[in-house]
Amino acid sequence: MAVIANPLQRLKPDTTIVALTTVQRALWQLDIPILDVHAVARHKRLAKLGMLWRSVRWQLLGMAALVAIMCIGRQWGRVAVVGADAFVLAALFTWLVSASDLQWHTLDYGAYRQAHGVPAHVSAAANALLSYGVTESRIGVEYLKNDPILFVEDEDQLSGVRRYDLIIW
Repeated sequence: MAVIANPLQRLKPDTTIVALTTVQRALWQLDIPILDVHAVARHKRLAKLGMLWRSVRWQLLGMAALVAIMCIGRQWGRVAVVGADAFVLAALFTWLVSASDLQWHTLDYGAYRQAHGVPAHVSAAANALLSYGVTESRIGVEYLKNDPILFVEDEDQLSGVRRYDLIIW
């Protein structure tokens, strides 16, 4: 009969042992923090809004200047028409830019690394995951122009979280 040397290591009767997947074991051994899902969603929303603003701000300023020039002539009927047209045009232009140009894309890490520059700490984390047995096809990057997020997918996990966001750079 084996005796446990440390009584704190004894398992309680209601304790269950959960087998870790390869991805979970690698993340645990590397002590890589997993980003909060809500924080990542907030970051993605703010990144998209920031890029949308940078894309349309000069066009909106031009439309506002056009309405201001119409106000100088005090042709209030025409100001209302031009202002309404400018508002509709600005809304449609913003929607068009947001729908076509500002989409989050997903690419595997190897392809992203070949196409774009990757900081040293992100490359080190990805290489460490590879050395702990995570396949390269499970490591990916989700990006919106110049705002990437490194993530790893866990296909072995049957329920719950299947994607772990690791680094935003």
